[in-house]
Amino acid sequence: MPGLELVPLDSSEAEAYFKVFVAGRSDLPNPDPIVHLDRYLAMPPEEQRTYFAFKESGGIVGTVRLVGSEISFFSLLPDERRWARDAILLAVEPIIAAGAEKIVANFEEAYSPGYEKLGFVERFSRLRMEAPVAKRDPPAIPMAHPEAMDVDGVTALLLAVYDGHLEQQFGMHVGGPQEWREYVTGIWKGETGTYLPLASWTARDERGLTGISLVTLWMGMPLLAEIGVRKDLRGRGLGRALLTSSLNSLADLNHDRLALYVTVGNDSAIALYKSFGFESVARTVTAVREL
Repeated sequence: MPGLELVPLDSSEAEAYFKVFVAGRSDLPNPDPIVHLDRYLAMPPEEQRTYFAFKESGGIVGTVRLVGSEISFFSLLPDERRWARDAILLAVEPIIAAGAEKIVANFEEAYSPGYEKLGFVERFSRLRMEAPVAKRDPPAIPMAHPEAMDVDGVTALLLAVYDGHLEQQFGMHVGGPQEWREYVTGIWKGETGTYLPLASWTARDERGLTGISLVTLWMGMPLLAEIGVRKDLRGRGLGRALLTSSLNSLADLNHDRLALYVTVGNDSAIALYKSFGFESVARTVTAVREL
């Protein structure tokens, strides 16, 4: 494609690469390119090889990550977005050549027009929402911090919370008990950011856990990694109580903002978050092109 080429990321250019990445995105929890560079450098070589650069006249103008039939990490310098169509075409070429039946692309909303023109159809989207941390009256519901011994109870709770959930039709929050157990322990081990045990809470009754909020420190900002309430207790204020407890704890820990991600269409959750002052700061899209 004249003028633009897709090349594997050379580690000697990694710092410049991540400067381009953050310059072309507005949905990042941390715009510091060094934070993203450090995460890349900590990856095993096989994962590093999934990163590619868009180059024009020898300079990096965009970024992308290609894993199987998925496109992610797509970003172009604001002054170079004239290359959007060519960049997307370059990204899809190796996937088509590999014989994929479809391509799944994840990108910031700003890049939607380019993908739509090339036959991608939006499947779902997620909002990144943020709110200032401010203390509220503590809930009357007794709560405790999660403990390592709770892993089986947390796993069972989240399995039940997401059973039949909107997100499962999009391939999120699926899997059996072992996958969920690994997911829960992964949060505690820091796979979604440094776990914040003092900002995470559980509630329980005679049957076991009734609700949970899990908070991590993701790229320098607290993230509500999970919040869930047992189905038979929904609509009784337990979700509000869990979120209140986490916000109060974050205030005590001197954090000033909390972020979360929520799928568009999950109206009850979005309404809850808005009642706490959460506002949408970005929308990311997952789109599919059938081949």
